[in-house]
Amino acid sequence: MNNVIEIKAMSKEQAITRALKRMEATPEQIVKVVEKQKSRSFIFGLFEKEGIYEIEISKEIVKKEEEKVQHTQGEEKREVPKKKEVKEHRENHKEKTHTEHKKEQPVVESVDNSKVVEAKAKELLEYIGLNLRVDVNKIHERTYLVNLYGEDNGIIIGKKGKTLNSFEYLLNSLLKDYRIEVDVEGFKEKRNETLRELGKKMAEKALKSNKAVRLNPMPPRERKVIHEIVNKYPELDTFSEGRDPKRYIVIKRKK
Repeated sequence: MNNVIEIKAMSKEQAITRALKRMEATPEQIVKVVEKQKSRSFIFGLFEKEGIYEIEISKEIVKKEEEKVQHTQGEEKREVPKKKEVKEHRENHKEKTHTEHKKEQPVVESVDNSKVVEAKAKELLEYIGLNLRVDVNKIHERTYLVNLYGEDNGIIIGKKGKTLNSFEYLLNSLLKDYRIEVDVEGFKEKRNETLRELGKKMAEKALKSNKAVRLNPMPPRERKVIHEIVNKYPELDTFSEGRDPKRYIVIKRKK
């Protein structure tokens, strides 16, 4: 009688690989694979749910494979090369590989992936139902600025830029190989001025009260603005606590 097991996986190939590893079997032992429940992905593959596959594995082939392995091992024993020959072969192979690698070392070029970033930003905007134009500029290696324009600019900004921060965070999550900054018609420069004023106000509060002051959660770019302002006060210390996207700044007197 054959073995029948259920495997959770995102694809049929992944299910077979997991089954073979669990049962210590070979691909020749697979008799049948049945997809009982399809895998699913949500929000452009950001969240995924594995499917369920029923896999039947033959026991009969196991014996044949064991006999084949034993036979092969016997052949190998009769044809084991001398230690000197093995050593010379390894040294020659190592020298050849090193020379080829040196000759064929690729030239690294700077690639502009603005179109990739633009396509993903448009895809995300379409998903949340906002009508905005996308303009992408490369700042430097793997860093891009996404500018948004249009009738829904107020919606994407949100209260104090919170919606914009969330959009930027999600876009960076979808494009993990890049660093993406998102702005809406120069909003961030205006926001930076507001943050500078907030930094001064909170610094003064920490000095007067002699107590630690905790600010609301902010993205890394906004926290940097606050740190720069508070660092101008020699009596104060500033640091961040928590994890993104809920990481926040603490301002307090130095000991």
